[in-house]
Amino acid sequence: MRPIIAVLAGLIALPLLAQNSLMDQGRAAMTRSDAEAASALFEKAVAQNPTSADAHYWLGSAYGSMAQKASFFSQASLASKTKEEFEKAVELDPNHLEARMGLVEYYAFAPGFMGGSFEKASAQAAEIRKRDPLMGHRASAFIYSQQKKTAEAKNEYLAEVKEFPKSPRAHLDLGILHISEKDYKAAGTEFDTALTLDPLYMPAVFRIGQIAVLSNGNLAHGEEMLRKYLAYSPKKDEPPLARAHYWLGQLFEKQGKKAEAKASFTASLKLNPNQKDVAEALKRVS
Repeated sequence: MRPIIAVLAGLIALPLLAQNSLMDQGRAAMTRSDAEAASALFEKAVAQNPTSADAHYWLGSAYGSMAQKASFFSQASLASKTKEEFEKAVELDPNHLEARMGLVEYYAFAPGFMGGSFEKASAQAAEIRKRDPLMGHRASAFIYSQQKKTAEAKNEYLAEVKEFPKSPRAHLDLGILHISEKDYKAAGTEFDTALTLDPLYMPAVFRIGQIAVLSNGNLAHGEEMLRKYLAYSPKKDEPPLARAHYWLGQLFEKQGKKAEAKASFTASLKLNPNQKDVAEALKRVS
């Protein structure tokens, strides 16, 4: 009986394995910015398991990426599909915060005739804040940014650090804001604090390498950080390795090391061919 049970268990597991394979392939396609291929894979994943909130979320993300590059006439349809998939994900799992964040971004960004609404965005941000106050600050900051309320957005990030001083992610968020303000010294302080709190917090490692390039500061340390990040396997919400290769290429270019820069830009494009800034950088050093 035991072999028969094992065979039956294997047959039952096959749909789940197929589902996981589709999701993994779809996420890999998203990493290389091939949203069209990703959407086809996620559509199959949704068809196989229509009650999977995660599958609906990723399908919505793929549709959203496609909408950004689509013609004007296709954008409305893809945007509608994006919203529907995020809404379905939240309906299936009210605690799916990534899907709620997707709705925050959609409602805050989309025009009114496509369902955009700051009121709806704020409602989703409030639901996120109930479940994850730290993420709630980020959601509110995004809404304020879309409303061009820069002071209010900054206050959300400052509040995030004040309320969660021991959170590396809070310091990372504030540091990224400082990068947008071109205050690289303040950004570096936040990223260093994040690493003090968690020496293995790799997004901060990536950002330290980035600001070394942007500030033309300690390039040797920046190179060390970027190489350290390239030895790491990023999670889905962390900077992809293609961008680490890009910043390392920029660092080499600043040092006049054209051969090394060319190799880094080439490695970046191999991982993700759809990077206009990297393609332009490669032309500069070729």
